[in-house]
This record gives sequence, structure tokens and C-alpha cells, in this order.
Amino acid sequence: MDYLYLICSLSFFIAAFAFYKIHKLWYKDVTENNKLYKFEIKAKIFKNWGVILMLIMMGIAYFFKAML
Repeated sequence: MDYLYLICSLSFFIAAFAFYKIHKLWYKDVTENNKLYKFEIKAKIFKNWGVILMLIMMGIAYFFKAML
């Protein structure tokens, strides 16, 4: 087991969780205050979920690399 890859994997999972929490706070603020147009909100939501999914996939890849 390679512990460096395992630490990186856990870091990616923690980063994904933190980014998700930040996204929830941003979405709550935007929807309550109506600061942006609906198209801008949907585009930002799509981008944020893309980043979250990418971080999760990188965490999974590094986890399996640590197991090899």
C-alpha cells in the first residue's frame, strides 16, 4: 500500500465535500437574494457539480492506485 496516494485520495474526498458545502451556501445565498439570472445560476450549478464529480473520481482513482 502506498500511503502517499492514500493521503492524496483522502484529500480529494475532503476537497469534494468542502466544495459541496460551499456550493450549498452559495446556492442558498443566490436563491434568497435573486442576485443572478436563472441561466447564470444553472450554468454555475453545472460547473460546480462537474468539479465535485471530478474530485470524487480523482479520489477513487488515487484510492485504487494506493491499493495496488
